[in-house]
Amino acid sequence: MAVACTIVAALMLATPVSAGKTVSFTDREGDLGKFWWPPYDFGNHLFGDPMSWWQGESPIANAGYLDLLSGWVSVKGGEVTMGLEVASPLTDDSKLPNGVAEVRWVWFFYLDSEILAMTGSNYITYGVYILWDGADFTAALVDRSSGSPPFVVTYLDDFSVEGTVLAVTMSLSSMPGVVAWFSGSQIYKGSPWPLDQWPSMSAYGAMDYTDMQGPLSTYYAWQPMP
Repeated sequence: MAVACTIVAALMLATPVSAGKTVSFTDREGDLGKFWWPPYDFGNHLFGDPMSWWQGESPIANAGYLDLLSGWVSVKGGEVTMGLEVASPLTDDSKLPNGVAEVRWVWFFYLDSEILAMTGSNYITYGVYILWDGADFTAALVDRSSGSPPFVVTYLDDFSVEGTVLAVTMSLSSMPGVVAWFSGSQIYKGSPWPLDQWPSMSAYGAMDYTDMQGPLSTYYAWQPMP
């Protein structure tokens, strides 16, 4: 398990709800494979009533490192640091669930026009990913601002995976104009879609997305940038 550890974990564990230039969220534990719909009737699932995407006895549902507990984005001196805390630590003995080819923890960043049009469910200008194939971790920024593939993928060195905390630091100027964000964990079976292409849902599963909360909650639980 190759991990680039360049961020002080103790700093990442201090996740203020919204202090200074940090904005964070908390998320329910034990809700893998459940989606908590927003506060209106959408697909006959009211807010607070989860829709399960697979059965609870699935091995995937026991992968606590996919269960988000909290997340945050901090901006300081032209740099943006994003982090996630998960329910179970990632160790040298951690394994992918049966049938899963890759896991991705992701922070999605949106422009104002995307929030207003609610296009974030299908079109996300910037995505920052930590990817794990069961052996090695990598981190990448995907820039889809061109509107058509192949998109620009920049692999990042300044990231860490330490126990229950995953974090990435990069230049904020790499994502100009972003106003909101949210986080999630994802699994991919078969061949994961290449980052420089449009996402393919054929082998995709949403493990855990941020609970609906905050001033920008609509289809997804957007949080404002710090």
